[in-house]
Amino acid sequence: MYEDNNDIVNLVINRRSHRKYLNKNISDDIIENIINCGRNAPFGGKPKPDCQVTEYIIIRDEEIKEKLSLNYEDRQFIKNAPVIIAILANKNNDPKYEEYILSSALSIENMIIVAESFGIGTCVLSCFINYQKHIEDKKISRETLNLPDNIELVALLTLGYKDDNEEMPMKELRRYKDVVHFNTYDN
Repeated sequence: MYEDNNDIVNLVINRRSHRKYLNKNISDDIIENIINCGRNAPFGGKPKPDCQVTEYIIIRDEEIKEKLSLNYEDRQFIKNAPVIIAILANKNNDPKYEEYILSSALSIENMIIVAESFGIGTCVLSCFINYQKHIEDKKISRETLNLPDNIELVALLTLGYKDDNEEMPMKELRRYKDVVHFNTYDN
């Protein structure tokens, strides 16, 4: 798609969401590296432990992955992901901080980039924080992961070594000049 002599720019611009994975284990060391990079993402508040709201569950259990697929056709691929990371927000850590979704999203993006650097494909799945019609789905996911009331399930991140047989459509983006504005929003 784009060519640049900067490896990180190329990695970010050419990354895609993957839904087909090889049946190959991801080592605990790589998972730890991925999560540690997520932990190092910017977050709201002072750079102190009590301001860090994002937490993680590493899921390898087949039964749990089955339940988290919620019987949705477009989520069945998560059963074949070697690892799923549930990204959580512990709202007790900094009760006044209400932008926990932003902190968690920044953590997710760091994890996606680092996973890509290891040749590991990822896909982010919504956990229905703001969807009234998915109350039951959210409840099932929370119960499956045994989450207490102060823990918000923000997203699931699937991880697996990429299957080269997966068809990857070309990403189509709006033009730069259509999405960038200068100083104010120009209609």
